[in-house]
Amino acid sequence: MVCTLLIASYHIQAQTAKQSRPHLFKNVSQKIIAPVSELDKAFHTPEGSNLEIKMNNFLFRGVVTSSIKRYDNLYSVIIKSPSLNNAVFALSKRINDDKSVTYVGRIINEKFADGMELVQERDGSYTMNKIQTEFLLQDF
Repeated sequence: MVCTLLIASYHIQAQTAKQSRPHLFKNVSQKIIAPVSELDKAFHTPEGSNLEIKMNNFLFRGVVTSSIKRYDNLYSVIIKSPSLNNAVFALSKRINDDKSVTYVGRIINEKFADGMELVQERDGSYTMNKIQTEFLLQDF
């Protein structure tokens, strides 16, 4: 009987919803323009250097912690922002067979419920769009 109560108690506690994480980007527009010239700066900044990427009224300021050429056509950069509670901007640049360039990236921080995702629009321009990460990122 006691064992049954302990198991039931544990199961009920495991089903209790955790407290929601705060939002890091609550004062940022839902969608902001991300100029290619600003994104490309990340791939010309050496590791350990400070970098500012200006996107509309949003400034991502951080330190390049990793800059890797994975293949002849794929580059990846990680930028950590102390001013955004150590949020990480993971940005990649792919040079396609036709020599066009495609960028992908996200700004996330596991302690917050939101992030930003780089999206290529139909006209070829890029925007950073808010995303909800609280259901994507699991606690460790």
